[in-house]
Amino acid sequence: MGQEIEVEKYYSRKYLIAGLILSGIIFVIDTQIPLGVAGGMLYVVLVLLGLMTGHRSFILYAAVLGSVLNAVGFMVSPPGGEWGQVVINRLLAIFTIWMTAMLCLTINRAEEGQRLAHDELEGKIKDRTGTIQETNKRLNAEIEYSRQIKAIAVASNETRAVDETLRFCLRQICEFAGWPLGHLYLAAENPSEGLVPTQFWHVEEPGQFETFQKVTLATTLEEGVGLPGRVLVSGEPAWIIDVTKDSNFPRAQLAQDIGVKAGFAFPILIGTKVVGVMEFFSPKAAEPDPQMLDIMAQIGTQLGRVLERKEAQDESERSQDQLRKLYHRLELVREEERTRTAREVHDHLGQVLTTIKLELSLLGKKLAYYNPSIQKSTEQLLEMSDDAIQTVKKISMDLRPPILDDLGIAEAIVWQVKEFTNRTGIACDFEDDLEDFEPDLERSTTLFRVFQETLTNVVRHAGATKVYVTLSEFNESVTLQIRDNGCGISPEQVSNLRSLGLLGMRERAMVWGGNVQIHGAPNEGTTVTINIRKG
Repeated sequence: MGQEIEVEKYYSRKYLIAGLILSGIIFVIDTQIPLGVAGGMLYVVLVLLGLMTGHRSFILYAAVLGSVLNAVGFMVSPPGGEWGQVVINRLLAIFTIWMTAMLCLTINRAEEGQRLAHDELEGKIKDRTGTIQETNKRLNAEIEYSRQIKAIAVASNETRAVDETLRFCLRQICEFAGWPLGHLYLAAENPSEGLVPTQFWHVEEPGQFETFQKVTLATTLEEGVGLPGRVLVSGEPAWIIDVTKDSNFPRAQLAQDIGVKAGFAFPILIGTKVVGVMEFFSPKAAEPDPQMLDIMAQIGTQLGRVLERKEAQDESERSQDQLRKLYHRLELVREEERTRTAREVHDHLGQVLTTIKLELSLLGKKLAYYNPSIQKSTEQLLEMSDDAIQTVKKISMDLRPPILDDLGIAEAIVWQVKEFTNRTGIACDFEDDLEDFEPDLERSTTLFRVFQETLTNVVRHAGATKVYVTLSEFNESVTLQIRDNGCGISPEQVSNLRSLGLLGMRERAMVWGGNVQIHGAPNEGTTVTINIRKG
């Protein structure tokens, strides 16, 4: 605006000087021509020049100056012509000057009105354009906010891993806000302990905020303490312009230069309960952005679903862990009961049957002397005693083979392989690659029971004629692999939740941090691999 005024003054001076020079030239010409020839009409030019300036005052000044110079020219010009006609011509010249001035004033007024209307219209257009631009800016911001909410809402409802979702959200918000550092605090299990730091970070340039990260990971925050502590109490987003100047930001006092200044945080809510706080930082001080805080509040509600899912998963894992421990305990009790029963059957019942056999033998010899026909019955009873003793031994071995406790897993598998071949007629090769390593008794029991279950499945379902068994150890694991040449198990059978035998095998291995892998191919057999940790 100031520049326009300066330009206007420049042109006003320019027209004024031109008008004075032109009026001087016209006056000199007028005074050099006799009155009968010059009539003073040239002074109209001054009025037209005034019109060109666009100022009403210039037009009036030009009309007055033209009239005065016309009158002076009448008095000083050389005589000539008829006096009456000369006077009329001069009066007509003055009349023409003023009529021209009135016309120029009318034109000037019209131009000024048009200019004002144009300026007003231009002002309205500028205002409207500014409003539209501001509206577009807000609309674009709303679209971006909506895009962020949608992206985080989608991530919150996806079945991806919770850790992955939280890191994704930290990155999204950092990129959206243009801030290079984001972190997550979680509410402690004991509410009185406030908030605990996590390993969930987004750092634009790794190593840039190393000092602040170390300080944060060592700092738990009580209710109302620090930026996250305030959010924990209020349940609302909060902003700090410069954390180094904030009296309630303890992390700034724990290091000489923490590398951050502006910070904002918002709560992650499950219902009305604050279960976590996300905080973000910039190396520069920044004024609060209310619109951003509003959008962060909405995002916090969305993220509550993520942590709600995480809590459900943690609870599910705890339940599964408890069930697994219970299963392990039941297996231990079962093995202890089997061992006790096997010993009682072997020691007590076996001894009783052996004693009965001896007594029958002695009784038969005595009775045969007096009644030879009874000898045949005695021999039948002795045979039945032998069968009973063998059955007791078999029951005892099936319940808990002593060889497993006395000689270890490899010898127990050798014994079981022989028993399996004798009973089923299926050839079975065993390769022992354990070398000098021997698993503890509990792990050996797990491997042996899974091996027995696998052989049972081979007999029931595989239709195999050959079985290959390998026992080995590598790094921190012991591996038992059983491979047959049968019909091959299908993927549907492997994943069938009703297959309790397979589920039991997996649960046994998982107790020791291991797994059971089952692969089959049609008419190419099945391979079962059991891996458990050494200890």
